[in-house]
Amino acid sequence: MLEGFVPFPEEFQKKYKEKGYWLGKTLGEEFDEAVAKFGDRVALTCNGEYVTYRELGERATRLALHFIERGLRPYDRMIMQLPNELEFAYVYFAAVKIGVIPIMALPVHRDAEIGFFAQFTKAKAHVIPSTFKDFSHQVMSRDIRKKTSTLELTFVSGQKVDGNFISISALLADKIETRTPAESLKKYRPDPMEPGVFQLSGGTTGVPKIIPRTHNDYALMCKRAGEIVRITKDSVMGIPIPVNHNFALCSPGLQGVIYCGGKVVLIPTPRTDVVFEAVQKERITIMPTPPALLIRWMEAPELTKFDLSSLEAVLAGGARLNAEAAKKITPILGCDYHQNLGMSEGMLFWTERGDSEELLLNTQGAPMFEDDELRVVDEREKEVPYGESGELLVRGPTTIRGYYNSPEYNRKAFTADGFYRTGDVIKMYKGRYISVEGRIKDTINRGGEKISAEEVENHILAHAKVENCAYVAMPDRILGEKGCAFVLTKGGQGLTLDELCRFLKEERNIAVIKLPERLELVDAFPMTEVGKIDKKALRQLISEKVEKEGR
Repeated sequence: MLEGFVPFPEEFQKKYKEKGYWLGKTLGEEFDEAVAKFGDRVALTCNGEYVTYRELGERATRLALHFIERGLRPYDRMIMQLPNELEFAYVYFAAVKIGVIPIMALPVHRDAEIGFFAQFTKAKAHVIPSTFKDFSHQVMSRDIRKKTSTLELTFVSGQKVDGNFISISALLADKIETRTPAESLKKYRPDPMEPGVFQLSGGTTGVPKIIPRTHNDYALMCKRAGEIVRITKDSVMGIPIPVNHNFALCSPGLQGVIYCGGKVVLIPTPRTDVVFEAVQKERITIMPTPPALLIRWMEAPELTKFDLSSLEAVLAGGARLNAEAAKKITPILGCDYHQNLGMSEGMLFWTERGDSEELLLNTQGAPMFEDDELRVVDEREKEVPYGESGELLVRGPTTIRGYYNSPEYNRKAFTADGFYRTGDVIKMYKGRYISVEGRIKDTINRGGEKISAEEVENHILAHAKVENCAYVAMPDRILGEKGCAFVLTKGGQGLTLDELCRFLKEERNIAVIKLPERLELVDAFPMTEVGKIDKKALRQLISEKVEKEGR
């Protein structure tokens, strides 16, 4: 067993297998079955290039053989930072075929995040674009490798690959299968009960937590999600959000559509005109999107310039969809929609297309399995009466039993009997449907991106002028929430938002999405009775300011 992994208890393994949830197949085996079944159908397209299932299978197998030749083995960790491009799929499916565990980082992550992932997981490989939005991932990878003894390999997609790094294009052009038979990969088959993928938590602590998803539970999740949202071999899913995300990768995402024989359109940018053009050209039928993007699409002036009639449904997840926005989807976009509450830690909730308007507008759905167990508790972890607000605790066949290599944090995040404390405040609604009321964890949900307040605060506190700070969510009509930094400076020194953000980007190397979008300088902080900064009061203060300003 991989050291640091918390397995499902034996009694639950037996139960989930007997009930047919877990099939004992690896993610790679599920992929190979789809390739064999749907061979000449188009599996993927991006930027005008089309790839059949057979071609996708050949390229994934070729890369898997090259990975083995380069020394990668089952349960080695590989940081994946590729954007929405064909190489993402080739690398991902190659990795899971041989049990190499991809760590689902984002292209926008920088030294602070990638350096941590590399050292914490003892990653052996880093997969990056040659350049992305004028940023050199190659320079970053070289710097991180100097500080991380285990990080031996950097695979690069695109042109102008630096010396000592490995070109993915060159590997794909080298038909290694003529020298080393594909059958040889069978000896590297991972255990389906071991981690197949490492997802990342938004987290409330100073660093993201690593979420180990097993082959069994990750395959189950995407296939059942696909059934609920009606994925078939005729479905065309457009993915304009980062495919690395759990939502875009496996809910049902790229993986779920491929397992069903459908087509995936990887859209390189969420820019409205690019998305609409892709819908029109590829006849996209279904798309995952956070509410912020959905609202932007419905308000876009380009809406009337494109034919979006192929759209059958949008999947709204990552944040709560406002009921007023939900009412506009069918009239404006001409399609159905699913609300969704998902967590990379496992359990997914969905509304379905046959649900009443009341459920579609007012809930984020019901869990996917009868053995998904829910508890709604107060601050003392006593269950509240049905229909009253409380924190959602979950346990089930797709919900992890612990973060990777984090025993101390796991004691806080999980109950003694294995329920995950989600941090979501919900109400039960008509059976097993839930309505999300808010969060109790200290995060900012920026358009579906969960940002740890503590992590950003630790970086802000490193600024020479800062004595103390608090990073809180402020309301935003489009993104739902943005980050506002309340800062007490040393000796009342001046500090501007530009100055602070420049420091955070250049000196602390944090991802751009985590930067404060407003700065409030204070003379003192409101405090709670136990002597902590009263963030509830600060959130209320900035909400009132934003409302008064008419933002």
